[in-house]
Amino acid sequence: YLRESKLNVLGQPLPSENQKRYSFKIDKMEDEYAVEYEVGFVPEYEIKGLDKKQTFERLTISDLDTLAEKDLDYARRRMGNRSNPEDDIQENDIIKIAAKELEGDELKSEGWETTITVYVESIKDETLKKEFLAAKKGDTLRFNARLLEEMSADEDKFRKYILNLPEDDDRPVGDWFEGRIEEVSRLEIAELDDEFYSKYFGGGVSTQDEAIDRLKSGIQGFYDIRSNALLMRDFQQRLLELNKFDLPAKFLKRWLQVNNEELSPEKIEADFEPFAENLRWSILRDRLKDQFEIEIPEEAIRAEYVKKVRNYFQAELPEHIIASSVERLMEDKEDVEKTVRDLENDQIFIKVRELVTINDKPVPSEEFHAILDAIAKKAEQEQNADADLRESVEEA
Repeated sequence: YLRESKLNVLGQPLPSENQKRYSFKIDKMEDEYAVEYEVGFVPEYEIKGLDKKQTFERLTISDLDTLAEKDLDYARRRMGNRSNPEDDIQENDIIKIAAKELEGDELKSEGWETTITVYVESIKDETLKKEFLAAKKGDTLRFNARLLEEMSADEDKFRKYILNLPEDDDRPVGDWFEGRIEEVSRLEIAELDDEFYSKYFGGGVSTQDEAIDRLKSGIQGFYDIRSNALLMRDFQQRLLELNKFDLPAKFLKRWLQVNNEELSPEKIEADFEPFAENLRWSILRDRLKDQFEIEIPEEAIRAEYVKKVRNYFQAELPEHIIASSVERLMEDKEDVEKTVRDLENDQIFIKVRELVTINDKPVPSEEFHAILDAIAKKAEQEQNADADLRESVEEA
């Protein structure tokens, strides 16, 4: 009846707690048998907040050019050749030092000996850094090992990563060492030539400006995905604020208990509010889907799985390999449902975005990541708050 009538209900009907008991004796039949159920209905309402009066900020990054320049520099270093200079040391060099522990001005008898590897740029003490920059392979210096890296403030990390002491070695070791520079390793930055462009970009790039544009496009795509995710979260919060509706809380709490007897009444009560908020969004989201008449065709689902396969292998694959991989992945019905839901959410985002007002707000990438991290942590806490209740619903 519920299905044929297309009634919008929550969960499943529950037998009433006040149900009259019947004996069902053949020789003593009742004139009428009435079976009572409790049903939780989704309230009817018109969606508010889908108009140009609703204004949202969409974060963009203000330092795109700088990020592209850094990426190009990284690419040139990645594609460069390593060398071992003997006549000088530069800030981007890595040096290996054969170090011996000192006691006062003398080498300590049976003191600790080790090879310390240091990235010159990371030496935290500027005076010590200048001493190394003025040296070369084969030179001997005396130095305080605690001044080499920021991690040296952490005793365990200092002993493990700087002094290379075994974890079970608790011998006392001093801070001062005499060290001979045994090797200088330098990564020569690649020239901006046809060979570099061809190897790194795989074609379509032949100048520095074209390389920067290609990198900017990739960086922009990376941040667009995250900007849109933040914007969708803002849509969700605003729509929930403007479309408040009551849920049959008493029914839902009882339904949760019936579906999972391991959930205590105290647990249900404690986690109910975040659960109810998630449920409200689920109801609102489905209402948006119906209002926008969103349907995901089979070819769109398959196209999404083709994209997943290509992204996973990061290589050109024969079409029959892609097709067989897609068929195998789509055997997982739960994953297919999740994929469809993600595609529906994308379409909902596009439709909502067309109806409201969006203003871009440029911020430095560092600030962007700080905002993103804070929201991600908050979202994780929100997801964890009602995890047990949602799991019991999914199992039901």
